[in-house]
Amino acid sequence: MDGESKDGWYRLLKFMLWAWQGLDLIDCYDVLSHISVSKNPRSDESLIDSVIGFRSGNWSYEWTKKGMSYQKQGNEHVKEGNSELAKKAFYNASQFYSIASYPHLKTDELSIQAQLLAFNSYRESFNHNKQAVLKEIKVPFNGKEVTCFLHLPDTETIHPVAIVSGGMDTLQCELLPLFEKDLAPAGIAMLTVDLPGIGYSSQIKLEQDSSNLHQAIIHHLKDVPWVDHDRIALMGIRFGGNIATRLAFLEPTSVKSVVAVGAAVGSIFDKLENFEKIPPVLLDCIASRMQLNNSNVSHIYQYCAPFSLIKQGLLYRRRIDTPLLSIGHKSDILCNETDLKLIARASYEGEVRIIDKAPIFESFLNALSYSAQWLTRHIGE
Repeated sequence: MDGESKDGWYRLLKFMLWAWQGLDLIDCYDVLSHISVSKNPRSDESLIDSVIGFRSGNWSYEWTKKGMSYQKQGNEHVKEGNSELAKKAFYNASQFYSIASYPHLKTDELSIQAQLLAFNSYRESFNHNKQAVLKEIKVPFNGKEVTCFLHLPDTETIHPVAIVSGGMDTLQCELLPLFEKDLAPAGIAMLTVDLPGIGYSSQIKLEQDSSNLHQAIIHHLKDVPWVDHDRIALMGIRFGGNIATRLAFLEPTSVKSVVAVGAAVGSIFDKLENFEKIPPVLLDCIASRMQLNNSNVSHIYQYCAPFSLIKQGLLYRRRIDTPLLSIGHKSDILCNETDLKLIARASYEGEVRIIDKAPIFESFLNALSYSAQWLTRHIGE
């Protein structure tokens, strides 16, 4: 789900993620071809996606252009009175705008502008959604407010809720398929939150107490009328999985179940030689989230090593009662097979699902569906 590292590209090309989000890959290849053939100057001639300025061939420009074409379609469908097609068009626009913003660095003005377009189109898609409801939850945190999206199957009943976060390069508007395909059919609400340093949490610095924002959200849910604060689960992908697993230890009475997907909890932070395998674009993401000016791998590693839940002593403590489901690929550089099993072993009701059979994409989707069954078993009706 991180994407593929291709020679000549700075950014990871996330074909699997884009397909999961429901985007037409023909559209994606069309955008990438326009970036590839551009004759405009690049900041680094060895990198295809480094065209300077908001113009033809620039990453943000080309993806934003595609997003605007879908936004235009959405407006046309609204005029025609076709809510279903309008919903889909505005959703597609939001995802293309989100890609335009990637890797969501705080110093990139074009990225920040694309983020605003992404979130606005995401809201607009729900204005035409007859199957689900979107509420915006403002969570007070350190003198600021953080906007989270609460996705509800309906407003007629109070639902158990899963707090869901992605990785350091993921905006919360990219996680809708998880709700539509897996959680909503099980009657589970989904609250999404951006990690510190990105999206609506961009004003918050990612610190060694990595789960402090999510902890505040858990406590704030007691005042949210549409969800059952006695039935809260966490689902985290990548670094979001680190936070979710950590909170299973720190909030044992509040968190009823945790799903960790490819969670960066141990091996990647325990040795510099492992950390050095991280692609440059992800190193820049980490530096941006932690407000570090230096993207040198050795420099960043000093600040990231404490994120290891092994070094924090959590994964080698006595087992906890909170059920933990660990999902991932056994050869993953961010979360290897040892990490996956370590998470599951930390709970009396731990389980691991290792994706090691082709086709990988189908296996991954099956694992996500199973995670919804897992959550239903532990927090559902």
